[in-house]
Amino acid sequence: MIQPAGMENWRGLRLANAYRLLLALALTAAALTDRGPAVFGQADASLFMLTAWAYLFLAMAFEWLLELRILPFRPQAHLHTAGDLACLMLIAHASGGPEGPIALALVIAIGIAAVLHGGRAAIGYAAIGVLLVLGEAIYASWTQTDANHLTNSGFLGAALLLITVLVIAFERRAALWEHQSQAREREVRYLSELALRVIEQTDNGIIVSDPDGRIEYINAAARQMLDEGDEADEADDHRLPDLHPGVCDALRAWHAGHGGQQQDFDRPRRLRAQFHRIETALGPRALIVLLDLSAEDERVRRDKLAALGRLIASIAHEVRNPLSSIRQAAELLPESDTPAERRQLTEIITRHSDRINRLVEDVLGAARAPVVHTQTVDLIDWLTQFVERRREAWQAAGQPFTIRLDAAAETAPARVDTTHLWQVMDNLCDNAERHGCPADGRLAIRLQVEAAGGRWQIRLCDNGPRIPVADRDALFEPFYTTHSQGTGLGLFVSRELALANRGELALVEPVATDAPGNCFRLCLPMTDGANGTATTQGQTRD
Repeated sequence: MIQPAGMENWRGLRLANAYRLLLALALTAAALTDRGPAVFGQADASLFMLTAWAYLFLAMAFEWLLELRILPFRPQAHLHTAGDLACLMLIAHASGGPEGPIALALVIAIGIAAVLHGGRAAIGYAAIGVLLVLGEAIYASWTQTDANHLTNSGFLGAALLLITVLVIAFERRAALWEHQSQAREREVRYLSELALRVIEQTDNGIIVSDPDGRIEYINAAARQMLDEGDEADEADDHRLPDLHPGVCDALRAWHAGHGGQQQDFDRPRRLRAQFHRIETALGPRALIVLLDLSAEDERVRRDKLAALGRLIASIAHEVRNPLSSIRQAAELLPESDTPAERRQLTEIITRHSDRINRLVEDVLGAARAPVVHTQTVDLIDWLTQFVERRREAWQAAGQPFTIRLDAAAETAPARVDTTHLWQVMDNLCDNAERHGCPADGRLAIRLQVEAAGGRWQIRLCDNGPRIPVADRDALFEPFYTTHSQGTGLGLFVSRELALANRGELALVEPVATDAPGNCFRLCLPMTDGANGTATTQGQTRD
């Protein structure tokens, strides 16, 4: 019945007039019987009778106005309140003063006015009621020398103001609750519509069913999977046994605890049904999620074909140049006249054959999953040996390259496959020779070993030109290379080997951001109990 001020509370107005009609009938009956003076008191019986009948006819007229709605809500509400105050005060005057049941009727009338009008109008009618009560009390005190109505009228006036304030406060609180409830209802409706829209747009089939297989909701994707693409009327009362008996049998077995949470089916198409239990007010329900495996198989097939195409194109590109060189050398070999020419052509054939063989080995190595045989090694000693062998190889080839090892710890125990570690470090050095050699041809490689984050970090930095930013994202992709003699598999295989040894390989910024060169960081797990803090001073090995 209570609504925010300014809203048309027709229902409340009808209830108030029904109460008014009953009250008028009671007053009229009291006027026509001998019970009236005993209950209300009749200082002026004729006025009491006349007012009671007028109040009854007024209530009936208000009912007629409510049925026809000739007047808007506000004018009718004001007429009702004014009629209540006028008739009740006349009855109080005819009864000898605003006391007894008439006081209760006045309080109820002011309360109804506060509900219908609210705000300032309710306070105004309460003030009018207080003035009328006090005026009637003063008049009764002057005309009835043996009665004192001022005290009772004062309490009645306070009650009128109090009931008005309480009703207004309750009205505002009810308005706030209603506003919050409407806001929550709008939010729930929005989320429900959004969830329904998302479910309808998803590629997965969604079905909500009871344990007997009666479908309560099914989206378009599920209809297409179960109806083999036929358009179905969404208003039909579908049953799961009619659409797909196999899914229904699996659902019942899952409900009984005899089946798994998911099951695959081959007809009418390859699909997977996943069952989830939902507790609702209507009882347990099953949420069935259908995954179209045929579409997934098609996507996997296309991805495999695309990957195979890229692999074949990359291999063909890498093999074409050495094959043409081998063919040309083989054609020139019978025409050579001197041993030096034949030796030179033979070297060309051998070199390019080795290049093709290295490409095939790299492809096979990238395709095979690495088999890891870890052992505990001291990275400082192992890297020292690696540096010495690398330096000896460069000296034998007459290359003016240098390499040194800087270690922040005296020992660095780690568990790693040394064969994989050698291949990774060798690939990084080869990569530095091909791509990181400076213009003057004096390549300088620096290895650093330190402990960080519970792992050993091996940094390999060169002094060559920086790798362009555009090439960094594709650096570890297979067959990506910027060198004419490269296969593009070195860094890819190195990263896979690092991951197989529970490590990580990445391109990082040099410690000095303004320094030339590139840095690769290889992270390897420490052995149990190693923390890298046992060192007393760093060491450098050239």
